[in-house]
Order: sequence, then structure tokens, then C-alpha cells
Amino acid sequence: MKVLVVEPQSLMREGTLCLLRSLMPGIIATGAGDGGQAFTDTTGPGPDLLLTELLLPDYSGLELCRRVQQRWRNTAIVFLTSSDDSAMVRQAMAAGARGFLNKQCTPSELVAAVRTVSAGDTYLQHSLATRLALGGEQKTDHRVADITQRELEILILVARGYNNPGIARQLSISTKTVANHLSLLKNKLQASSSLELLHIAVDAGLVQYGRPVPCVPAGVG
Repeated sequence: MKVLVVEPQSLMREGTLCLLRSLMPGIIATGAGDGGQAFTDTTGPGPDLLLTELLLPDYSGLELCRRVQQRWRNTAIVFLTSSDDSAMVRQAMAAGARGFLNKQCTPSELVAAVRTVSAGDTYLQHSLATRLALGGEQKTDHRVADITQRELEILILVARGYNNPGIARQLSISTKTVANHLSLLKNKLQASSSLELLHIAVDAGLVQYGRPVPCVPAGVG
């Protein structure tokens, strides 16, 4: 089985690769630092399973999920991320992911996820599954649960410092479409500026203060 680990933090990426190789003899595990590298470094058929962070330097995890499905139709996708807001878990599964784990999972949970998903089933870490079954946790701001998948991707990109043209390039849509989505997004979240959108994204666990952002002028709000 071939597994591709997409993780921007090299220590986390190499640790995950070592763990998989140690606990799953015979597995072919390779790594990439972002979505672009995942595509450029992979020749021929895609991996059997893609294990990826949700917050990547280039694509949002949901956009990567879509691109993987277009390019490698038989590749199963599992998110291993520090962002486990209930709304985000639902969005990821709706986008086609077959598994979702928090980075605080145990090695046995990670292996169980890889084996379960590679066998054609769906895997949710027990704590996440329980939370979803109970209706999800109460966040400081839970309006994010009511936005669309595209609006969620745009919210993440705005919070990471992308301007309208930058968002358009990342999502392969027009700047006019971005502006329309942003207008609806701000209305739904009752936000008047990009700074307010950033605070909402942080409260929802979609991004973290201190994470590197692209060198693109903010200029959105």
C-alpha cells in the first residue's frame, strides 16, 4: 500500500512517516510539504491513501481534497490535523474525505484509520465521532457551521492573508466570484472586515495565530 503524507511541518511529517513504516511493515510511505509538492513529486498512479493536514501553505485541505479526487480517483483521503471543529469535520467528510483524526491521536488510532480507510470503510477518531453524535461542541462563535464549503475555504484563505486575486488563484475561480462569496460570507458571519473574519476563523479552530501566511497584501476587507 502506498501512502502519501502531506504535512508542512517537517518534524511532524517525518515522525508520521517513521511511525507508519515501523507499525505497518511493507507500507510505502512518502511525504510532501504542501499540496503542490504532492502533485509534482508523484509520478504515475496516485497513492492508495493521502494523509493530509487541513491547513496547508498553498491549498486549503478541502481544495486539495477536490483536486486529488479529480487527478487520482482511487485515492482515499484522511485528514490528520490540529483543527477538529465539528463543522470542519462535517465539511471535510462532505468534500469526500474518508477519515478524520486530530494530531493528538495515538499511534494505534492512526494505524487503525489507515487500515480501515484502505479497506474501503470510513474512520472517525472516537472522540470526534462522539462529539458529532452529541451535536458538536459549543464554540465561541458557531456561525461557521452555517456557511457553505466554498465560503469555508475562502474564510480560511482570508484569515491566512490572501487578497481577492490570491484567493481566486488558489481556488481557480474569478475575482468577481470571490467578491460575491465574500459579501455573502461577511453577511452570514456579521463581519465588516477581514480582521473580524480572522478572529472568527481562529475562534472556530480553522487557523492559528502565528502560522506563516503568504506574502500577499491583505486588501480583502
